[in-house]
Amino acid sequence: MPHQDKSTCQGTVRVDGCDLAWTEKGTGQPVLFVHGTAAPIWGDLFDRVASTNRAIRYDRRSFGASAHRPIADLSRHAEDAAALLEALDARGAIIVGWSIGGIIAAELAARQPALVRGLVLLEPPLWAKKHPDLNLFNGVVLSIAWGFLAGPAKGGARFSRWVFRERSGANGLATAGAAVQEQIAANAAAIGVEIRGGTGEHLSSADLAGIRTPTIVFVGDQSQEFFAEGGQRLASAIPNSRLSAVKGASHFLQLEHGEQIAGAIAALTTR
Repeated sequence: MPHQDKSTCQGTVRVDGCDLAWTEKGTGQPVLFVHGTAAPIWGDLFDRVASTNRAIRYDRRSFGASAHRPIADLSRHAEDAAALLEALDARGAIIVGWSIGGIIAAELAARQPALVRGLVLLEPPLWAKKHPDLNLFNGVVLSIAWGFLAGPAKGGARFSRWVFRERSGANGLATAGAAVQEQIAANAAAIGVEIRGGTGEHLSSADLAGIRTPTIVFVGDQSQEFFAEGGQRLASAIPNSRLSAVKGASHFLQLEHGEQIAGAIAALTTR
């Protein structure tokens, strides 16, 4: 696929019964953005990256414009990302994964190493399900239960109100602005089903140890502690990786610290 200017283009790629909606901008090294269990929320990070690279974002299966019944299979999402990269002739991409998108990105690197040049992972909650506490029970288990009782959208809405809580007692979702809140609300049913899929427990230590691509894992000091713990686990499990703790960052760190994350992405493109 030719890329001769920095204009934005959009389209869909048909993958196993779903038309994955994608947007790309810029030229050069491909950088694929994989969103979390919320919505494709990137702030100005996408445009920052597109100013020097070929930035590609997409709505994961059942989110946004990629219409499909909600699923709880993270491996299916990794397969979708691989198919999208192949279809867009974007092999050897830097993968930016936010939250559960970081788990999907890690699986992509483990299963399809030829497609991945580097990983930038934003608060991936690796194996949080293996380390339960009362907070996770309240936020995840009770949201799943509410979803079974009242419908996935209700469970997803409850989960979203919980997951963006900060250590200070503030709630990042409450202050993120109407546009972000509307995006997340529109994906409530997909969220309510996806939270049943766990936090990467299907990936073994050996799977992650086999990843050889350079990796940067970002964690904030204001988001809930299980995000920092999950990020630390993933950074420890991938050999060629480093952990970067961002002062004052919540789980929306891509909105709050886009310049810092864009700098990390740029550093990987020159390695």
